[in-house]
Amino acid sequence: METRKGWTAAIVGIVVSLIIGIPPALAAADYPTRSMDYVLPFGPGGGTDLTVRLYKDKVEKLLGQPIIMNYKPGAGGVIAGTYVKESKPDGYTFLVISNTSLVSSMLTRKADFTLDDFVPVSTLTLSPTIFVVNKDSPYKTMKDFTEAAKTKKMKVAGTTPLNITQLVVEAIGRQEGFQAIPVPMGGGAKAMAAVLGGHVDMAAVAPTGIENQLRILAVALQDRWETHPDVPTLKELGYPSGPATHFSIYAPKGTPKEIVDKIHQAYKKVLEEDREEITKRAKSINQIARVSGAEELGKLSWDTYDFLKTMISKMESPVK
Repeated sequence: METRKGWTAAIVGIVVSLIIGIPPALAAADYPTRSMDYVLPFGPGGGTDLTVRLYKDKVEKLLGQPIIMNYKPGAGGVIAGTYVKESKPDGYTFLVISNTSLVSSMLTRKADFTLDDFVPVSTLTLSPTIFVVNKDSPYKTMKDFTEAAKTKKMKVAGTTPLNITQLVVEAIGRQEGFQAIPVPMGGGAKAMAAVLGGHVDMAAVAPTGIENQLRILAVALQDRWETHPDVPTLKELGYPSGPATHFSIYAPKGTPKEIVDKIHQAYKKVLEEDREEITKRAKSINQIARVSGAEELGKLSWDTYDFLKTMISKMESPVK
C-alpha cells in the first residue's frame, strides 16, 4: 500500500548512508565528484528536454560537473521511471518528469513503481493547461461551453487517454452535469489543429503557440497566466482545476537528504541570479520558471495522485 511515509527522505537517506559507511554530511560535502545522469521519459526537443536546458549550463557551472541527458522514452514514463527506481541512490541518477505524467504512468500504465520509490527533489517549471475553442466558435466563455455541453455531446481533444486534462474536463462535467467525449490526439499541437479544423469542439492542453490562432476560454492555474492576463482561471470561474503540472526532478528512494537539498539549492540560486533571462526563456517555451523544494513537490505529487485516482474511479459511474 502506498503511504506518505515514503517521503521521509531525511531518515531514509541517513540510514542508507550509515549502512554503506558514509556519514550523510560527508557524502554531500564534496558532491558531486562526477557527472550526473538526468533520465528523461521523452525524446530530445520535447517539453521536458527544453525545461532541463533552461538551467543546465548554469547548474553545471555551479556544481562543477556535467549533466548528462539520458533519453528513455516509451510507455508514458514507465521505462524511465523504472530505470531510475532501480538505480543507486547515490545522487548521480535523477528522473526529470512532470508530477502529472509520473502519477499517470502509475495509475494508467501499471508501472512497477509507486511514489514511495522516489524522493522529490525540486520543481523546475510550471506548465499551464489552457482550454481553447475556434475563434469562430459560438462559445465565448467557459460558461457558454459548459451550458451547451448539457444539451450536446462535446468532443474535447487532449494528448493521451486519462491524462490530467481529460480528468479535469471530467471533473468539470461532473460538477456541471455533462459528459464530454475525450479525443486523444497524441500531442498538444495536434489537439489544437483539430480545433482549428473543426473536428472537435474544444482542446484542453498545455500551450504550444498555436493557441494564438484560437480563443482561450480559461487556464488551469492558481493565478492568471501572465502571457494572457485577460483569460480567467478555472478556479475564479468556480470550476475544479486539478493539480498544477510542474516539470520536476525526482531521485531514487534512499538518496541522502543533504544531496537532495544541494541539488534544489543549486536550482534555486541559479533562478535567483538569472531570473530575468530564465523567465524569458521559459516563456518562449510556454512555461513558467518555478523552483520549489522537496516538501512542496512531495505534497504536490500526492495531491496529484489523490486527484487522478479519485477521478479515474469516478469514471466508472455515469454523470448524473
